[in-house]
Amino acid sequence: MKTIIIGLGNPILSDDSVGIKVARILQERVKDGTVPDLRTGLPVSLGEVVESGLSPSANINIDVVEIYAGGIRLMDAMVGYERAVIIDAMVTGKVSPGSLQTLPLSALISTRNMACMHDTNISTALELGKMIGLKLPDHISIFGIEAKDVETFSEELTEEVEKAVPEVVENIIKNIFGGGYENRRILL
Repeated sequence: MKTIIIGLGNPILSDDSVGIKVARILQERVKDGTVPDLRTGLPVSLGEVVESGLSPSANINIDVVEIYAGGIRLMDAMVGYERAVIIDAMVTGKVSPGSLQTLPLSALISTRNMACMHDTNISTALELGKMIGLKLPDHISIFGIEAKDVETFSEELTEEVEKAVPEVVENIIKNIFGGGYENRRILL
C-alpha cells in the first residue's frame, strides 16, 4: 500500500513541532528498512514482515514528509497515495502533555495546522480534490499528540512531550503495520 506519513507543525514553536520530530524518527526507521516484530519486539526487515505474513498491511511503500501548512498544501501532498498518516500537535487541555490520540478527520476542521485564514480546512480541501478527480487516500489516520507549549519560539520540545516521543513512535509503527493502537495516555 503506497503510504505517506506527514509530520505537521511549526519547527520553531516548541511542542507544535512534535509531529515533525516524530515524522523524522519514523523516516529513519523506514530508511533502515526495519520494523519491530509485533510478537517479539525484535527488529525485522520489511521484506521479512511481508514474507512471513505478520501483517497484511506490511507490503507498503512509505514516504515521509514534513509540512508546515494545512488545507490545500496538505491535500496536495496526499495525491497519489492509498493511505495517509498525519501526525500533529494538539492542545485540548483534557489530557496530559505527550498523550497520543487518534482523531477523526472531522475533528480537524479548524485546527491551527490544518487550516489558515488564507487557505481552506483539510476536510474542504479533500472534498475539492475528489471533485476535480484527484486520486486521494482511501485511508487517512490522524494522530494528535497533546502539546504543553505551542507559543514559545524554540526548536526544543517541552520535557513532558519529549519523554513521550519514543512510545508515540512505537504506537504509530504498530498502527501502520497492523498492530493496532490503544487509545490511551502515553505519558511516560
